[in-house]
Amino acid sequence: MAKSSIHFENVKITSQSHNLRLREFDYVRKDLSHLNESFGDMTPHPEVIENFKKLIKEKTGRTAQEKAKFLIEGVFLFTENHTNEELVSVAEKFGNNFKVKIKELHIHRDEGHWDKKNNLWKPNLHAHIVVENINRETGKSIKWNKEDLSNIQDYFANSLQMERGIKSEKKHLSALEYKVTKELEELEVILNQQFSIENKDYLLVQGIILKDFLQQEITIEMQQKLLKFIENHKLKSIYYEKKKQVESIFQKTKGNKKRL
Repeated sequence: MAKSSIHFENVKITSQSHNLRLREFDYVRKDLSHLNESFGDMTPHPEVIENFKKLIKEKTGRTAQEKAKFLIEGVFLFTENHTNEELVSVAEKFGNNFKVKIKELHIHRDEGHWDKKNNLWKPNLHAHIVVENINRETGKSIKWNKEDLSNIQDYFANSLQMERGIKSEKKHLSALEYKVTKELEELEVILNQQFSIENKDYLLVQGIILKDFLQQEITIEMQQKLLKFIENHKLKSIYYEKKKQVESIFQKTKGNKKRL
């Protein structure tokens, strides 16, 4: 039995252009795109978000946060046996059961990949469901807790008659396990910091040794070759700019020492 899955996140800037196939994608078979279907309100997302900002100001008296999630999008899987009518019904009942307004539903039957072993098409059948994440009566965000999210997974699995994805069953750490875990994390941070310091010191010493070596061993001919190499290097302008800055700072430092 195929497994069901759905995960929600904030809509992306490119969500509508992807869902409505307003752009071209290398993982899409154009000859299958006619099987896609979209339902709902296709008002551009930026326009909807601006209206929500005004609504929030009217209802709460506060300005909406820039990071607020006005529209969220979930992607759920389905099988070849599901009809578009069934998927629309599942989406509508989801909105009713979880008290949210469904803005859009996009059914995609044209995505997938070619199996390199047998050259067979492996479809990735899925639908994008866009949900209003602002309560229009209160102007407040709709928040789901872990139980709600688990119930949503159950709903789609049952409604689509598919096997539910594995539930998250994170074991609670004992007090001792928690303490050990935290100490290991802190130790890793300390070791990383120590490595960074030691590595910096190593590179500093290495640079001094290399500089002393070059001053002692470099010949006039090698100096001329180096200058010629710098002249032809793509970073020449940056090199001379930094060199000029260093010389300027050196002169200021030299002057300060004289005053002291």
